[in-house]
Amino acid sequence: MSARATCRTLGAVALAAALAGCGVVPLEKTSADVSKPAADPSTVQRTYDNYEKARGAAFAALDPEVLALVETGPVLAVDSGAIDVAKRLHGNASTGQESAPAEIEDVYVPRLDAYPLWFVATARDEARGVRRIQVFERASSTERWELTASPEALLSTVLPVPETTDGVLETVAPDDADGLVSAPSQTLTAYAAVLGDPSSPRASEVAADSFVSQMRAQAAGLAQPGTTFQRTWSAQPVQYALRTKDGGALVFGTLMRQDGWVLTPGATVRWPAGSEQKAYFGDPMARSGVLRYYHQVLMYIPPTGGVGLPRVLAQYGGVIGAEDTGPIAAP
Repeated sequence: MSARATCRTLGAVALAAALAGCGVVPLEKTSADVSKPAADPSTVQRTYDNYEKARGAAFAALDPEVLALVETGPVLAVDSGAIDVAKRLHGNASTGQESAPAEIEDVYVPRLDAYPLWFVATARDEARGVRRIQVFERASSTERWELTASPEALLSTVLPVPETTDGVLETVAPDDADGLVSAPSQTLTAYAAVLGDPSSPRASEVAADSFVSQMRAQAAGLAQPGTTFQRTWSAQPVQYALRTKDGGALVFGTLMRQDGWVLTPGATVRWPAGSEQKAYFGDPMARSGVLRYYHQVLMYIPPTGGVGLPRVLAQYGGVIGAEDTGPIAAP
């Protein structure tokens, strides 16, 4: 192991110890009978408390290594990206995202026969006026529970009620279209196609909802004079879907968005203060580049014969990285 790797390892150990000192307690590493429901109420509350304290500490210190103790996958990439942007723009000043903890409202736990185990928790964040719909996952019996999805909806948004049998959440396989207007994986792929192209032949499969409208309006504002702007979307594999009481489904999906600017020779672009474009490309921007984003969405798929088209009810996203593509002339 290199000296640099050793320092990183020691740093992570120190961070874990510091978190334990402020009440963030590592969860037990035990074997588990995975034929039982994924988590009991005490495990859920302990997991959530652990997550909230660690996330607050991570944003206060602008340290993504602390986040990595309690988050994984796209949500970790998004939150780490937010920290990176803050550090690029403001140095080590706190982002202010270490807000008061949200309050758990409902918990839905499936019965699973193999790892990863997971459960869904909805949490009311009064300070920000949103409801988080979050998935926590445990990869194996020797791993901690980690947050892996966290789309957010306004508190006024009415969410379909998940279906349970004897208190156990009913799940839906990604490619299962039984009783649904379309399978979860098929729906997310269609949604990505429509986001990327309003005239897509798949436009009849999903709703042009408020998220679609927001993203199209935003893209129009990013097409700067002296540049060729292009935005693309792609769907990541669906991992979590659950049945709703009306026979439909709620699907947790992740979309990758890429925003690219090709500058004409001699052109420059000015970006607003506080923007991720300014953080990664400078101000003015004088070279072509690409920003990459993850958007975690909660989609509702109506049952066969139901009203309306599949649509997004909640989302959480942000920049995850950038690439400088150099001074390439526009075609």
